[in-house]
Amino acid sequence: MFPENSRKDTILLTFIFLILLFAIHIVGVTGEVKSEKFKKLDGHRIINIMKTVDCSDKLQCCSRCLEEAGCVSVNFRMNYPNLNCDLNWKTPLDENVSLEKTDNTAVFYIINSPWKLVFRVTAGRITNPYTAWKNGTGTDNSDSCMLLYPPSCTSYYRHKLLDTWQNWSITQVKFAVYTNKTLGAQIVFNGTGSDMVSWFSKDRVMETSWTDLVSSYQHFFSLEGDSPWGRHFFIHGPYISCPTDYGWILINSGIRPYCPFDIRGAYPAIIYARSGMKSIYGSQDVIDGLACSEDELATLVKKLNETSSGDLTWS
Repeated sequence: MFPENSRKDTILLTFIFLILLFAIHIVGVTGEVKSEKFKKLDGHRIINIMKTVDCSDKLQCCSRCLEEAGCVSVNFRMNYPNLNCDLNWKTPLDENVSLEKTDNTAVFYIINSPWKLVFRVTAGRITNPYTAWKNGTGTDNSDSCMLLYPPSCTSYYRHKLLDTWQNWSITQVKFAVYTNKTLGAQIVFNGTGSDMVSWFSKDRVMETSWTDLVSSYQHFFSLEGDSPWGRHFFIHGPYISCPTDYGWILINSGIRPYCPFDIRGAYPAIIYARSGMKSIYGSQDVIDGLACSEDELATLVKKLNETSSGDLTWS
């Protein structure tokens, strides 16, 4: 609930907490192996291994993965003559992967999904997620900041392609919230003909885990949200009163907390309905999903006609 002059029907940047997946060109290794691409993550290894083998170099290690059913990534240890290649069941981007930092080791993981992460926000990291989305404030585009678990950097992840959105044939955008490594809610939007703000619109919803979202009235459905009150990534019903205000999701930057549900110990606070339907923000359903260090929001995008270089590659 807010004074009448604070109600705005502007386009709101609500993905502050979502991970954007975007299918972009992956740079990598040339060799005999075709049709698969590998992305490199330095200084880490995946603990969820299938088995360990001897390989002469990283190309052979990646090739062994392609030959092994179920393998989606490898750990390659530089300067190790024996047992230097781990074949893994998981990639660094999987929800329940176990990663650890280590010297002289890199993870090479297969990129064959049409989705690409372009934005990730973690609750309680101080930076306003809306300005991070729009301008890149407080963000990092290094690979390690893409990881959901374990949180590997203090910045939000933001891919530079957000600044050239309209140069890419984006067909779909996925907006997702995670709590304790588990998907809490998501929306898939039609991205065709959109820009970095307009994709977040009710008339573009293709599918969602909130069963009443499309059939219900929203006073706010935008990324920017109600900026004077620090409410972004805002999908909300009518402003009535603090005890009865309801909605689906909001990220509160903490600049002007007004209602009890706005007041949090750390900001930004990711507040969303976890029941699969809209919820009153003061209800237990929403309280269970309030912002904490385990809450992540992500935005992913899908690009039309992604083409392969035909080579096994790494960055």
